[in-house]
Amino acid sequence: MHSTKSAVFLLALAISASCVVATPHLEILNDVFEAFNTTGQQIISGLVDATKNGTAIAGEFLDSIRNSSAQYTHETVEFAHKIADAVHRAATEGISDFSEALRAAIDRLHQEIDRVRNILQRQTLKNALAKLQTINAAVTDLEIAVNNLNDRIDEKKEQYSLIIQEKWSQWGDAQLKRVDEQTNGVGNEEAEEILDELVSRYSAYLHSCLEELQAQQASYEQNVHEAVVKYHNATNNLAAQIELCAESNLNFLSCSYGINRALRGLASAPADLISLKLQGIRLLAIGLNASGCVGQTLAQYELEKPSVERELDEIIRSYQEQNSSTDDDSNSDNETTTVSEESS
Repeated sequence: MHSTKSAVFLLALAISASCVVATPHLEILNDVFEAFNTTGQQIISGLVDATKNGTAIAGEFLDSIRNSSAQYTHETVEFAHKIADAVHRAATEGISDFSEALRAAIDRLHQEIDRVRNILQRQTLKNALAKLQTINAAVTDLEIAVNNLNDRIDEKKEQYSLIIQEKWSQWGDAQLKRVDEQTNGVGNEEAEEILDELVSRYSAYLHSCLEELQAQQASYEQNVHEAVVKYHNATNNLAAQIELCAESNLNFLSCSYGINRALRGLASAPADLISLKLQGIRLLAIGLNASGCVGQTLAQYELEKPSVERELDEIIRSYQEQNSSTDDDSNSDNETTTVSEESS
């Protein structure tokens, strides 16, 4: 159920919540690097698109993995957080910029339609307007799908963080207090190790419930970014052609030809953008289904708690037996001393 085989990179990319993350087993890194060049580079490229120094950051991240040791987790999650943020930022900012370009082109077409008197040229402009309006509606829906997916994942991270920080911590604090009081603090260190291991392990289990979804989100957002850039450029070409017709003495045939040729670059845009929206909705459904994995993990945690409590009971019992033995020895010494004094 709790797979770490998918990739250490994807685990780090997936989880950026401020809660405990277990250190991955380094022996699985060999499998990660076998597949990394083909599966990870697409995600890394999102960082390159989003930041001027993206290549340098990505390189540092890879070096960090290859040189990882006991310090692996904190450093890797820090770099992965940057990559995840950059990929998401590239997608969302790309959508925003594209929407702005569409609105500007639509406004410009309205102006030209009002100005142009040639019926055929007006019809060409109206066709372009209809196409851009259809694309604009699809982009709006896509933006909602991307944001809903990201918000849902953020909710999951927050949910898991609260489970760890509140529910699990309260139980752990109560257990540690019990050991502290019944061993006079002697058993605290051993008890803390046992409790920390449990929380660390199940924190990683909770995180693994989102691993695959997070990996798919990164790949999905990279696809969104590439499509948006492609059709943004095509929209800019159409806008340039409209301006050329507006500011020159081109006849209506030349204008119509230029505009129709520019529109061919946007022919597949509505279908592609709708398809991406549907992919986001499907990923969101997968995210909702992650609750089954979470439920199993929480149930397993509850089943393991009594075993941990018994370990803590053993620490307490061992201390009490040792303390009792010390008291018996002390009493025996006192009795021997008393008998000796009476004999004198």
